[in-house]
Amino acid sequence: MADLPEEILRTIEHHNNTSGKLRSAQEITARYNLVLENYKRLCFMSGDVREQKAAAHAEIKALGWVLGKPDKEVIKDIAANSNKPLFPEQNA
Repeated sequence: MADLPEEILRTIEHHNNTSGKLRSAQEITARYNLVLENYKRLCFMSGDVREQKAAAHAEIKALGWVLGKPDKEVIKDIAANSNKPLFPEQNA
């Protein structure tokens, strides 16, 4: 690695040191919204995108948990960004 330019070495060092960095609520919220948009695009794609949808769904759930959102709210956000109709809650 001694042959690499100094700028590349600094970049590598920077990325190696940020793995444990805490993210701000704004960064997490932005990522949450970005993954929701990606999920929406996946829902309207043709072909076999089940694995991508499952990964996006899991990331949305995890980010929602980090943000302290209730599961019901996260599920509503996912449903609102899906191509499946959202049915009103049924009362028992």
